[in-house]
Amino acid sequence: MSDHAPDFAERPRVLLLGDASARPYGMERALSRAGFHVAEAASPAEEPAEPGDKPDVAVVSTPEADAALGTLLQALNAAWGGQVPLVAVLGSPDREGPARALSLGADDALASPVHLPELCARVEARARRRPGRAGGNGRVQELLLDLLQYARTDRSADVLEALAERLGRALPRWEAAFVLVDEGEPIGRVVAGTTGAASRDVRLDVERYPELAEVLRTARPVIVVDVQTDPLFEAARRRWSYERTEPAVRGVAAFPMATDRVLGVLLLRTREPGARLAATEEMFALQVARAAARVVAADLRAPPTNGERVADPLTGLPTTGALDHRIAEEAQRARRYSLSFSLVLLDVDEQNALNTRLGRTAGDRLLAGLGRMLQGEVRASDFVARYGGDEFALVLAETGAYGARELVHRLRGKLAVESFAGLPPGERPRVSAGIVAFPHPAVEETSDLLVLLEAALRRGKGQAEERIGVAE
Repeated sequence: MSDHAPDFAERPRVLLLGDASARPYGMERALSRAGFHVAEAASPAEEPAEPGDKPDVAVVSTPEADAALGTLLQALNAAWGGQVPLVAVLGSPDREGPARALSLGADDALASPVHLPELCARVEARARRRPGRAGGNGRVQELLLDLLQYARTDRSADVLEALAERLGRALPRWEAAFVLVDEGEPIGRVVAGTTGAASRDVRLDVERYPELAEVLRTARPVIVVDVQTDPLFEAARRRWSYERTEPAVRGVAAFPMATDRVLGVLLLRTREPGARLAATEEMFALQVARAAARVVAADLRAPPTNGERVADPLTGLPTTGALDHRIAEEAQRARRYSLSFSLVLLDVDEQNALNTRLGRTAGDRLLAGLGRMLQGEVRASDFVARYGGDEFALVLAETGAYGARELVHRLRGKLAVESFAGLPPGERPRVSAGIVAFPHPAVEETSDLLVLLEAALRRGKGQAEERIGVAE
C-alpha cells in the first residue's frame, strides 16, 4: 500500500452490487489500488457490517440498461434515502445505454468497454461530493471540471497552460510538461508546462527521454521511481557517464495523450529521491492526459468558419476565413486579459519571376515547402495561414512588434540554410514582411488590422535593406 494511502476508517467505501458477470475484469483491484475500501453484496440488506451505515458509492453492474436495472436502482434509493451515489456499469457496448441508465435513476453510467482509471475517477468524484466527505483527492475532479469549462471558451494552447498550472497545484513536488509529437517524428515540442513561458516551445529529442519514447511506442503509462536504477534508463545512464553529466531528475512518470492515436505525452519529473505518485494521483494524471488529448484533437479538427475550406489545398494551411476567426479570438482575449499580439504578413520576393523562369509547378512546390517550414517554426500557441498568392499570415500570441521582428529575422536565418524542392541547388527564397501589433491606436475593428498589415508590407517591400515594415 502506498505511503499516501488513507487510514482504513478514512478510505471511501464502495459497495459492489448487481450482476458480477457483467463487471469488467480487474475492476475490484483497480478500485482498491485507487484507495477505496471495496465490499460486495447482492442487495442493501446483505451489505457487510463495515464502518459507517452506508457506503460512499454503490457501483451497480448489469448486462444492459433495462427495466431490471431500474427496479434495482429504485430499491437502492429507497433503502438509502437517495443519499448514496449510484454508478451503473453496463456489460454491453450500447452507446445509448448510459443515457438510459441515467434516466432510470443512476447518478453516473459507463458502457463497455470500461476504462478502469476513468471509472475510479468518477467514483472518486461521487464519493467526495457525498455529504460528510470533503477535501482529499476530490480536489482533482474539481480541477478537471474547471478545465473542461475553460476549454469551452478558449483555444487549446490556453487550456493546456491552465492545465499545467492546475497540475502544479495538485502535484506540487512534480514538474509537468505537455509534449506534442507528430507520428513517426524524432522531435517533440513542449507546448505548456508548470515552469510557465520558460517551458513553452522547447524541443525534445525523443530518444534522449526513455520514458517519452516508451509511451509513444506502447501507448501505456510509464512510472519510474529512480532513473539511477531502473532498466529503462540503462542506455541513458551510459550516455550520462560518457558525457559526464548528472541527470536533473530522480523520478519520472509519463502518460499518453491519446484519442484514436497518441498525440503526445504528459511528462512528470521530480528531483526528490524516492518520490512516488499515489494511486489516486496516477489516476488523476492519466485523466488529465486524456482530457488534454481531447482538447488538442478538437483543435486539430476544428471546422473553418464562413464556409471556408479546412485547409488550403497547396500548402495544407488554414485559409483566410479561419485567419479572420483567429484574429477576432486573439483580439477578444487581448482585451479581456490586457495582453498583446502581433500579425505578420510575409511575401515571397519575386515569386512571379520564379514561376516564369522555372515553371508554375516549381513555384507551387516552393510555396508548399515554405508553408511546412513556417508551421514547424512557430510556437503551438501561434497560427499560420495562407493569405493568398505568395503571401502567408502569422498570428503571434502575447508578442509585441519587437518579438515579431525577431521572428522574421529567425525565419530568414532558417531560409538561408533550408533546401526547398523546386529551386536549383544553392538558391534560396527571400521574403519581405509587414508587422502590426495589437492594441493599436488606429484599430477600432479587427478588419482595421489587416488594412494596417498590408500597408506595412508595402513599406517593407519598398526598403532596400531590412525589408520589414511596421505599423507604428
